Amino acid sequence: MMRITRSGPEAPPTPFTEERIQAEGQKDGERNLPEMGSYMSAPFEQALISHGEQDVQEIYKQASARIALLQPVFQAFMRRLEDIERRIQPITEGYKTRTQELGRDVTIPFPAALHWALIIFLGIGEFPLNTVVFRLFGEAEYLTYVMASTLAIMIPLIGVFIGMHLRHALPRMAGNILIGALTPISVGGALFAVSLLRNIYIGSQFAPGATSAADQGNMAWALFALNSLVFFGAMAASYFAHDPDERLDRFHKSIVSLDRKRNTIRTKLFQIAPKINGEIQAAKSQV
Repeated sequence: MMRITRSGPEAPPTPFTEERIQAEGQKDGERNLPEMGSYMSAPFEQALISHGEQDVQEIYKQASARIALLQPVFQAFMRRLEDIERRIQPITEGYKTRTQELGRDVTIPFPAALHWALIIFLGIGEFPLNTVVFRLFGEAEYLTYVMASTLAIMIPLIGVFIGMHLRHALPRMAGNILIGALTPISVGGALFAVSLLRNIYIGSQFAPGATSAADQGNMAWALFALNSLVFFGAMAASYFAHDPDERLDRFHKSIVSLDRKRNTIRTKLFQIAPKINGEIQAAKSQV
């Protein structure tokens, strides 16, 4: 009686290592494969070519998948850049035309970045000053903060808009004379207010609770002078942060804003483009 032996699972094919390729090539050479004059490759050579083509396809497939993730982002930024370029072109032409009409370039003595930094600083300094004033009303603490923060925002912003209006509405000489006249008045009033408050405070230390009606009136005028200094500081900063000509000032600010956006998008594109090129070069190096 014959025993039927069960064959085990087939061994996996040997990978296409350098040793196997040399061994199979040696065998094909001994067996004269392929024959002389034949246009067909040997079976192992065909399998090797097919395996290489599959590897190449897999490499390009993986690289294409990674590039496909970056390409839409790159194209979206390119569309935004083209849109900004299209918007900035007529503004630039209008700016050049206006400078030729005026015979000068834009004149902004105070940089915009420092201007807004000063406005924020004035608002921060205005808040505790108003908090002290509104606490005298005896209202709830949160109402004190709401009223103080409202004035801390509104007073500098109103100064900004009035300063911009004066810069555009008044002749340059008249505006400079006005700012020059108000500067010593506001600064001198603020210095006098600080000195007055200091004297009132020193007097209250020697005679606690003896604040007179005159002192209260002086405190009111002192606080008014300090608020006026904040208002004038915001107005003067805004005045010198704009060009006297309204149209030229508007063109300049639009160009600066769009140019800042354009540079941001270009930075993003310069970050994405090397990644796409890197994926392409990495795929080529593996082929």
